[in-house]
Amino acid sequence: MSIVKLIKFSLHANDASSLCVYESGDLVPFEIKRVFTVNAKENVIRGNHVHKKCSQLLVCVSGEIEVTTDNGIEKTVFKLSNLDQGLLIPAGIWASEKYIGEGSILMVLCDSYYDADDYVYDYEDFKHNYRANF
Repeated sequence: MSIVKLIKFSLHANDASSLCVYESGDLVPFEIKRVFTVNAKENVIRGNHVHKKCSQLLVCVSGEIEVTTDNGIEKTVFKLSNLDQGLLIPAGIWASEKYIGEGSILMVLCDSYYDADDYVYDYEDFKHNYRANF
């Protein structure tokens, strides 16, 4: 798994409510081992790291979040603002998330448990040692 990609989930909605399901299998291409949420004030940028081994699926469950991915050669910007859209970020891809408005919440599904040694926060170290192979 080495390509960042958007995944479209089935959204079941009516005038009163909406439901979206995220399950390991066809759409989430890994066994989900950890889920966490992040909220931040408007225009705050979070992330700014790469994972050596962990792949993640990012879903904006409220508001709007701009995700910048970097494979060490080029950067791509994605806007997430719907429950039914997830951004798959494999290990070896640098990512940062900008919270566009107040109340924006990001849900992250991971294929591994938390491991502090899996994070690289130094961009030059990432480019020389940990970027995904293409």
